[in-house]
Amino acid sequence: MPSEISTFEIVGVAGSGKSTLAQVLRSQYGCEIADSLHTRLPAHWPYVLHGLPGLAPLLAASVRTRPPLSWDELKFVLYTAEWHRYLRYERDGRVSGMVVLDQGPVFALACLAWGRKPVTRSSRFATWQQRMVERWSLELDALVVLDAPDETLLTRIDERTQKHDVKGAERAQGLELVERHRWAYGQVLRLIEDLGRPRLLRYDTATMPAAAIAAEVAETLAVGARESDEGRKMAGDVRPEPT
Repeated sequence: MPSEISTFEIVGVAGSGKSTLAQVLRSQYGCEIADSLHTRLPAHWPYVLHGLPGLAPLLAASVRTRPPLSWDELKFVLYTAEWHRYLRYERDGRVSGMVVLDQGPVFALACLAWGRKPVTRSSRFATWQQRMVERWSLELDALVVLDAPDETLLTRIDERTQKHDVKGAERAQGLELVERHRWAYGQVLRLIEDLGRPRLLRYDTATMPAAAIAAEVAETLAVGARESDEGRKMAGDVRPEPT
């Protein structure tokens, strides 16, 4: 039976409504929110161990530059390089549904960009990043890109309980951080646009409520699920189990 699973990532700067949309998709449409990489979980160790040898040149380049990538940034690198294997394994045996990545590979690549470590400006990193974008373009059916006016974003961040660098900052500093994060997302999204896949669904959450966005996303991806699955098969996609 052909698979009709839609896998997509919700992306956007802080305060754009990513978590709110993910919760609406889960509660109203039965969307599964995919797990993320947790290096302390034994079940995730095979993916970490599998990914380390291939990342050795990039990790070595990071050590030679100062400052090197932080532990959190290294986890973003591992997640981006390996987590498609986990999702494939989890998806095997399922024939329908929607899987959403909240803080997925595009988020991880954007975090590496806005960290501005020297290694992320190297040709080695650029080559790796392009390879990751090409790989994930075959894994994801869509990217749901959320944004809102700057003032709306700042207000939302200040009102929520989660910690964030923008929360409580002076207005000028907050605007600078928001723009820096928007720039980082833009760097990754431009690579995706140049590649031509996956589709980008853009929404302004200041003018369109989460429930309306969720309904449109669910309808759009339900229609496109079979087409995307056939596209993966034509691209020679395989789905190995973790080792």
